[in-house]
Amino acid sequence: MNTAFYVFMKLLPKNAASRAFGALTRLRIPFISAKARDLFCSYYKLNMDEAEYPLEHYANIGELFIRHLKPGARPIADTEIVSPVDGVLSQTAVFDDKPTLIQAKGKTYTLKSLLRDAELAKKFEGGAFATIYLAPFNYHRIHCPAKAEVIGASYCPGTLWPVNVGSVERVEGLFSINERLTSHLRLEDGSEMLVVKVGATNVGRIGVSYSKNLLVNAGKLPRNKKRHDWTPKKKIEIEKGGELGRFEMGSTVILVVDKKIRERNPELFKNRVGQAVKVGEAL
Repeated sequence: MNTAFYVFMKLLPKNAASRAFGALTRLRIPFISAKARDLFCSYYKLNMDEAEYPLEHYANIGELFIRHLKPGARPIADTEIVSPVDGVLSQTAVFDDKPTLIQAKGKTYTLKSLLRDAELAKKFEGGAFATIYLAPFNYHRIHCPAKAEVIGASYCPGTLWPVNVGSVERVEGLFSINERLTSHLRLEDGSEMLVVKVGATNVGRIGVSYSKNLLVNAGKLPRNKKRHDWTPKKKIEIEKGGELGRFEMGSTVILVVDKKIRERNPELFKNRVGQAVKVGEAL
């Protein structure tokens, strides 16, 4: 990201532009929408062999982007924690002292700032995190990294900077200022994890499978406070590898586990740094 582009992005009304772009991808204009879909598929070299339907089934880029996969396309590993998304695991670390996350070389941010909740952040002292970046060509459904119960969710309003390498290296506290939607999960033994879904430029919306009302950047959630919390009215359990949410255009997932999970899995995340991962693969 050069200086001119940084200034342009700083001045751009990123949320409005992203909503507009998202709306364009969902239009159904005869011939034009199909042509745009085909160009998108060709440019990003999408693997349609694993998609649930052939390319022609999807009316526009928006439908293509949130495509489901064929049954069995993502085998689920026989480990406690698996990857929730397809992407590249770019950063990981343990929380030996305060819950501090690495954004890029020389840049860190706190779990407290990411969650905007000091009490919740404290629960993950001694845990660990992994950041997984999704490129446009990736499959963009988000899956549950373990068999778990959804005990809550939160929405943090923010801006929508790009999350590419240039932005991550230059924009201070990027993941703490971009919009994000967090799923709070509890495993059978009481241990907990967070799946933080971070928005970015042109990420029109972020949704979850367990509530239609939790839809980011769609005018459904309040933006007049730092954090909006949601609690389920009934028990919601999701199997390991079950669908948890989706990006309507791509971005980043930050997976946070507590001390109990880290101690049970001391090598968690360590062997996958810099590697491509897929939904259901062991981390």
